Amino acid sequence: MRNLLTSDLELLVRSGVLYVPLLFDPDIEREVRGRPATGSLAEENGRLFVQALTLQSLLDNYGTIDPEAYAELRNRCLKDCPPAAGMGKTAVEGKLREILFGMTPHFVRKSKGPTRRTLGEGGILDLIGEKIRIPPRYHEEAERLADAESVSRRLRCLEDRGTTACPPREGPVSPGELFEWIRKALASRIVEEEKDRLRRMLQGRDRLTGSSGRRGALLLYIAEEGSLDIGGFGFSRMGGADEYLVYKHTGEFALQDFYGRLYLFPDCRVAVTTVPPLKPFVIETYKHPFLEGYEPGQIICMHGFDPPRVFSAASAIHALEEGISALLYGYSSRRRNGYHVLDRTARPVRVEESEDDGVPWHQDYPVIRSRPVRDIDFREYRIPNDHRKIAGGEVEVTNQLTL
Repeated sequence: MRNLLTSDLELLVRSGVLYVPLLFDPDIEREVRGRPATGSLAEENGRLFVQALTLQSLLDNYGTIDPEAYAELRNRCLKDCPPAAGMGKTAVEGKLREILFGMTPHFVRKSKGPTRRTLGEGGILDLIGEKIRIPPRYHEEAERLADAESVSRRLRCLEDRGTTACPPREGPVSPGELFEWIRKALASRIVEEEKDRLRRMLQGRDRLTGSSGRRGALLLYIAEEGSLDIGGFGFSRMGGADEYLVYKHTGEFALQDFYGRLYLFPDCRVAVTTVPPLKPFVIETYKHPFLEGYEPGQIICMHGFDPPRVFSAASAIHALEEGISALLYGYSSRRRNGYHVLDRTARPVRVEESEDDGVPWHQDYPVIRSRPVRDIDFREYRIPNDHRKIAGGEVEVTNQLTL
């Protein structure tokens, strides 16, 4: 792109789309001449041009195309405005915000029962604050950031800037003209994005600096740590990017086999990452009829589940709940579905299956094995039917109604 913008080629702009000259080749020219006009070709003054990209996508991706030039332009646009003290430190944005305020209220509730109320942003922060201890330095930092005057000064400095750049004229345009338009449009966008960012900071501080700054301190802590574990739900940052591992504990549960015997399964964490597709897996070393082996990080076998291709709080909640439901309720003691069965039966082991293979010991659960699967023994999980945790209602037999 840099070479294009510094070249001496004649470019073409039509309806917000940039066209570049079609490479001169007699064979190509003979092939396209006389054809009906298409969206990918355009003709101007007898010359043929081919569609390259939209001007909008050029602006959206310029920071990736030429990061050094973009950073230099951003510094030049904002350098004469006073800095905002502690700018960005209290911001919980992106996927972290989706997880904290979109997923946590779904899995962590203040009260139990069918009428329990879902908490809002302030309520979930207060609940988290009651259950974890925040180091004193975060409270001190929150108090320092509570003064929003420096943010307001920077916002006032930018208020009269950022007028929208007019689109380039239709028709032929030189690379120099296009480059000048790009610079003006990017400068306008940079200023507007900075003003929006500052306004969000002021709104966030107004909302979160109450309660003696406890909420602000908590946000600082979560933003820096990138992890939380509360009420059986948690998340942790993966590396330095805005990507996270999100999990929910299953708690102990019992499954019943074909003969009515019970097996007590230990607690495990079912997780998804924020990187699509969102396929639920177990974090710990774990064994279950719907897991191929006995190791950490296994994908849960789920019949008919289409993993979400875009991350959002709703899609991650759906994926987690589907994974947990498969472990707790998916195994049928009558059909013995899954990679393994709870009761040992005479059946082949180390079987490789394909999508079309029929397997005699499960009729309704098409398991696709990616490797030879060794037999898994669940006898160590077997408990008497009058086990104290079952009799006392502490642990539920979750597949009793699964036929």
